[in-house]
Amino acid sequence: MKFIIAALVIGALVTMLLLRRRSAERLAFRPLDVSGRRDLTADAFYRAYYAEAGLPDASIPDIRAVLDVVSKASGLPAGRLEPSDELGAIAAANGRPRAFLIAALGNAFPDAQAAMLQKSAAGDFTKLHHVIALVVNTRGRARQRP
Repeated sequence: MKFIIAALVIGALVTMLLLRRRSAERLAFRPLDVSGRRDLTADAFYRAYYAEAGLPDASIPDIRAVLDVVSKASGLPAGRLEPSDELGAIAAANGRPRAFLIAALGNAFPDAQAAMLQKSAAGDFTKLHHVIALVVNTRGRARQRP
């Protein structure tokens, strides 16, 4: 009887490990391919994706800063990124995990780092537009302080 219980426990553990491994493989991102995209300046990026949404044009330097950090960390051209790009796919373009890109962003924008980590842990920080929104909002609030 003890042998049967031990075999069931070992079987359950092996099954859990296999399922966990498969789910981790599913979370791996295919590297982002931006070769067919047009190259935009930060101003053109703003006009294409954020101007109509009412984001003030004073946020263009913040958008440029985010794109530059992401480009440096991923090796992708800054002007070919889009707000809907997955952070994991961006990082995978340079063979890095998503956490590497988030760490690079946190180092570059220390005033937004705590919020980045909190949102990332909650699963609410997955796309480039999340980074842009967080940095623009954080820096905008900092500029408005007396």
